[in-house]
Amino acid sequence: MRCALKELGDFDSIDIRPMVRADTQRLGALFYSAYVGTVDYEGETPTEAVGAVEATFSGEFGEFIDGASMVLEREGQHLSASFMTLWQDRPLLAFAVTDPAHKGRGLSRRCTSAAMNALARLGYPELDLFVTETNEPAIALYRSLGFVQVGAPP
Repeated sequence: MRCALKELGDFDSIDIRPMVRADTQRLGALFYSAYVGTVDYEGETPTEAVGAVEATFSGEFGEFIDGASMVLEREGQHLSASFMTLWQDRPLLAFAVTDPAHKGRGLSRRCTSAAMNALARLGYPELDLFVTETNEPAIALYRSLGFVQVGAPP
């Protein structure tokens, strides 16, 4: 999916900030809890989830975009995160995760919108993402943020 980037309003707030490597362990725990039991879960362990976060920071999924990858944090707990990378010279929403105990509260929308605003301020014109075709809640969120299907599914 792809969308044109433009300012989406004021999503910058005290509980959303750019993620940093020091967040790796808490992001890994969030990553794991967000995927367990979903269509995208492939049996990863908590340790492997931390490894996926480390790999994202290290560029395995494209160059990590500092300042545009956001985490929503309350009282020291990471509740949602949007990981932005450059994949084939295009911004990519590599991962968007939300604590399952806090789903349905608009946290992913706020976090992803703040990340999209940061990308727009950096001068990127578009954002791409890949989503599992059966992940209907994610697809609905992305469409509401302006994403459209590009290309034909394989």
